[in-house]
Amino acid sequence: MTSTEHYETSNSIFLDTLKTMGKLELVSFISKLPVPIAIFDDESTVLSLNQLFADIYESDALYMFGKKLNEFSTVVYALYNDAVVKFNKELYLEQIENEFYSKGHFYILNFRALRTADRAIESIIVVCTDVTRLKRRERVLIQNNKKLHDYLYIDQTTGLKNKIALEEYLAEHFIDGNREKFSFVKIDIEDFKKFNQLNSYSIGDEILNHLGELFSEEIDQDNAQLYRLNSASFIIVLEQSTPWKVLTVAERLRQKISKEQIRFDEITDEILGVTIGIYHPRVNDNFAEIDIMQQLEIAVNQAKEQGKNSIFVLE
Repeated sequence: MTSTEHYETSNSIFLDTLKTMGKLELVSFISKLPVPIAIFDDESTVLSLNQLFADIYESDALYMFGKKLNEFSTVVYALYNDAVVKFNKELYLEQIENEFYSKGHFYILNFRALRTADRAIESIIVVCTDVTRLKRRERVLIQNNKKLHDYLYIDQTTGLKNKIALEEYLAEHFIDGNREKFSFVKIDIEDFKKFNQLNSYSIGDEILNHLGELFSEEIDQDNAQLYRLNSASFIIVLEQSTPWKVLTVAERLRQKISKEQIRFDEITDEILGVTIGIYHPRVNDNFAEIDIMQQLEIAVNQAKEQGKNSIFVLE
């Protein structure tokens, strides 16, 4: 006897056993199995089930016997119908898995087709596995991964992406042939160390967070990425932008900060300003990520030589 013939014979014996059992015998037979299980015909009528299966729906096994699946679960009924369609299309498909949620629990549904010798579906066994604990562990793992990601790539003061995120972005995108489509803007907050000393570092952090929000809003429509580099510096990476557009973005940001009128203290009229450096890589510039930082630092230093609240474009 071949394995296929043995399988068909086993199924036939199992089905014949089910057919000869009465209602109470079927429930008794299935009840001895240690997992939630039910057997349906191809029209989703319950042929047999155990109490573990009925417990999922807060019902009684004897009550559910002979009822249609859609009478106690429209979700599982829909999954069941999908499984029947697939079983009918693929005559040698024996098993399908799905997932569903019910009353605070996650379950894996395993549909297994019992077929006649000519591959017609005679009944379908449905086995439920409670995977709630696994799901909770998975959720904790995802949360922990997110915390690790945030710790590594997110600036804790502003919620912006940090220097590590910038370096990774450049390593992935700033490659030969693509260099010319990038432009870089570095924003240095002027005399921010002095501001912190006069107002406290907690106030300084609030200002950094506020400026980060302002910058984000201002470049929202500019196909740009914003990063906080260090205590008083931000970097913006723009793609597919003309030199004129990049200069316009920088000027908008400079004016935005100026209009905020963030004073150093209540006695003087000194307000917080920014110095901005701009760098446009050329296709023949053989620079790595670290060289970009150096070029931006040069641009900012050149801007500072021009005076406060200046913008310098490094050619």
